[in-house]
Amino acid sequence: MNLSALQSPQYRLYMIGNVFGMNANWIMRLVIGWLAWDLTKSASFVGLVSFLAYAPVLLGGPFFGVIADRVELKTAILTVQFTVAALAILMLSVVAADAMNPMFLAIYALTLGTAFSAYQPIRLTLGPRLVRAERVSSVVSIGALNFNISRLTGPAIAGMLIASFGVTKTLMVACILYVPFLIILSRLKPRDRNVQVEHLPFWQSMRQGFVFIASDHLIRVALLTTGLFSVAIRASIEVLPIIADGVFERGAAGLGIVTAAAGVGAIAASVIQVTAAPPVKGHIPKRALFATLIGAATTLALGLNESWPVAVLLIGLIGFASTLVGINFQAAVQMQLDDDIRGRVMSLWMTVAVGGTALGALAVGVLIEYVGFTVALSGIGVGSLVIFTALLSRIWR
Repeated sequence: MNLSALQSPQYRLYMIGNVFGMNANWIMRLVIGWLAWDLTKSASFVGLVSFLAYAPVLLGGPFFGVIADRVELKTAILTVQFTVAALAILMLSVVAADAMNPMFLAIYALTLGTAFSAYQPIRLTLGPRLVRAERVSSVVSIGALNFNISRLTGPAIAGMLIASFGVTKTLMVACILYVPFLIILSRLKPRDRNVQVEHLPFWQSMRQGFVFIASDHLIRVALLTTGLFSVAIRASIEVLPIIADGVFERGAAGLGIVTAAAGVGAIAASVIQVTAAPPVKGHIPKRALFATLIGAATTLALGLNESWPVAVLLIGLIGFASTLVGINFQAAVQMQLDDDIRGRVMSLWMTVAVGGTALGALAVGVLIEYVGFTVALSGIGVGSLVIFTALLSRIWR
């Protein structure tokens, strides 16, 4: 089992705190998606809000990656996490005052997305700095397992709370969950970088990250495949409010169910990853490549399906495939990196993965609005099967 990172006391402490923080993040995401749908009943607006929440990664990711390679990590992650918690309190205040409207929600999604675009490269740099270098692949696997368990529990809690007590009390729970995470972050002591950072001018340092990626074949393949998968497949589970209520009329409780289903599939993939042999440096596991085809086929089936139970199952399979793709490609990239370049490269990986999802969510929302759910998702599924089959045939030559 690939659990060696848990031998580090600092990493164990971090993961305990991360349980609270990740659940709070997922609750916030579900609340934002639900409010977008509840306020407008517009598929396009749900897609727009999802895009705005992720769009800052497209522009800000590379900048924050350079910063992550330069700054003191503990100070950086505390600053960003305090900002996220403050934004949660702001959302709570606006909802409690009954002042929420579509314009504010769109601006809020963009603002929170900016905070998360700073958080992601710092998070991806911090975990490996809490363990020895040979345990980095374990950090990716365990982190993904925690992320995906939270993807199950967070939305389930949020859906139940919204249906039973309303959005205000749900946001109160999210705010409370951020407190223990902040306390634990203040106690972390990341190890020194294993390679001394070369203090280049900011833009030259950013360029160095792009040059490194261009020179590494595995990282190029990982970024291309991750980007295509994010745009075409991963985006379909960013518009779950449309599927849950717009297509199947199941309300907030239904949104919690399908989001949790994606989480169950993701947990299953994470367990497979944790129990499997560690990835080999310089290779992308074949299970990740097959998962791209599973995701495409399942998206096609979801577009053609009219049964609620089957839809829940298919969304779980998309969550499974998305996680296998994400974990394996991220681990493959992380194992290629020294600490001095990690922030810049992983920020670009996140830009492709998250930015692709943002663009895809926007496109899926608009497509559903104008051509309907069936045509949109089945068309995406067919196109993805063709693209990934062609891409994988080139990779395996």
